[in-house]
Amino acid sequence: MTLGTDRSIATASPPESSAAVDSAETAGASRILTVASLVGLVAVMARVVLHAADPLSNGDTWFHLAIGERLLGSWSLGHPGQLSSFGDVPWVPTQWSTEVLAAGFERWFGLPGVAWLFGTLYLALVVGAYAVCRRLGVPLPAAVASGLAILATTPALSARPQIVTLLMLLVVISSWLRAERAQRVPWLLVPLTWVWATAHGMWTVGVVVSAVFCVGLVLDRRVDRRLAVRMFAVPVLCVVAACLTPLGPRLLLSQLTVGRRASLIAEWGPTSFRAFPALVVAAMIGVVVVLWSLQGRVPWTRLLLLLLAAGWAILVARMVACSAVLLAPLLAAALQQMLGLSEVGVATLVRLEARVVGLATVLMLVGLAVAVPRTASEPAQVPAAFGSRLAALPSGAAVAVEDSTGAWLEWRYPGLDPFIDGMLDAYPVGYIERWQDFVRVAPGWQGFLRDSQAGVAVLVAGSPLSDAMQHQLHWTAVQHTGTWVYLVAPAR
Repeated sequence: MTLGTDRSIATASPPESSAAVDSAETAGASRILTVASLVGLVAVMARVVLHAADPLSNGDTWFHLAIGERLLGSWSLGHPGQLSSFGDVPWVPTQWSTEVLAAGFERWFGLPGVAWLFGTLYLALVVGAYAVCRRLGVPLPAAVASGLAILATTPALSARPQIVTLLMLLVVISSWLRAERAQRVPWLLVPLTWVWATAHGMWTVGVVVSAVFCVGLVLDRRVDRRLAVRMFAVPVLCVVAACLTPLGPRLLLSQLTVGRRASLIAEWGPTSFRAFPALVVAAMIGVVVVLWSLQGRVPWTRLLLLLLAAGWAILVARMVACSAVLLAPLLAAALQQMLGLSEVGVATLVRLEARVVGLATVLMLVGLAVAVPRTASEPAQVPAAFGSRLAALPSGAAVAVEDSTGAWLEWRYPGLDPFIDGMLDAYPVGYIERWQDFVRVAPGWQGFLRDSQAGVAVLVAGSPLSDAMQHQLHWTAVQHTGTWVYLVAPAR
């Protein structure tokens, strides 16, 4: 992906004096808009870097680090172990390369290294989104479209493998835009999918987008039959490549595992457009539709991509971020066509962009490396205050939890046995449902706790479950923090 539009710039005949004045004014306005756009882009870059410097707080981060650490140790890809004895279902490590990489950074540099690694990926997402949009418009529409896309992806900007999918999706979109223009088959997507399939389970997103591009190009009559067949071979070979990873065809079956648990996972549920990211995506869709209605005929390729993005956003909350990435170039192109802005002093502007973006990226990565040892050396939103008590528990001790605390326990205290973590593929559906009833203090919750034989609990202070365990079952609170309470079962 490179900065600069793909359209050729027409040369004009020597202007009259009045035309020269107009040209100078246009050039001045273009420079002002370019500078303003780059200021906005750098501001977005700075914001995501500041976010990356925060202490790690996403609950899923911990089980990803725990899996990566064990894969670096005694676990194998073919036969991984269990993080908790309560999760006794065979599972497939669908994002092992990212987990191993993150665990390696944690071994070498501690949690600050993990924060820096994912901060680099956040920054790459911002620059990549702008670069893709810049292929379809001048700096202003590119900055607006990519900035909105980043706003809509904020829930995905966390230290977990999902960020890899957003980056890979940008590469897929860029590759097909280039293929559409140059009438060449993007064979590079096949080995890319192999890498993607080791890094995150949503590699199928790229296959779907590739297939939609192929259908659109055929409907738009942009390719002949021979080229169309070769292009359709790309998504097919991408699936084959995914099956050639160390996990083999089992990777395809892992999609079914997620599907059976989708109703039990909030982010796999229907999208609520009261949430800000979904609202941003809805606004992007609305603007694109309005602009297209004013501009006349819309190519099938663009229409199908819009429908795909809208469908993802409506059906599944987790797909809102992917929708935003897919919508960004569509919005940039629509804004460019509406505004009719032209490139003035193209070579100078592109050099300015490259220098500003490159320098800002280097400075921010260096600044992040300097900051994270002080800002991200300790995790956030975890019951670290109970460390001495947790460390003193015997190996294999069951610990009652009601949230993502279990994943942190598995990473920080590998010998403990929390009720659950965020890696739900390893838990029977019936067990997950019973645990959810336990958290809600629904009928049967006491039996679930009794069957677990847990002697301690780390719960949210003041939650219905912690209150019920203290008042109904007489568990004793031996330590409090502002957020957590450490409970011990009554003597039997």
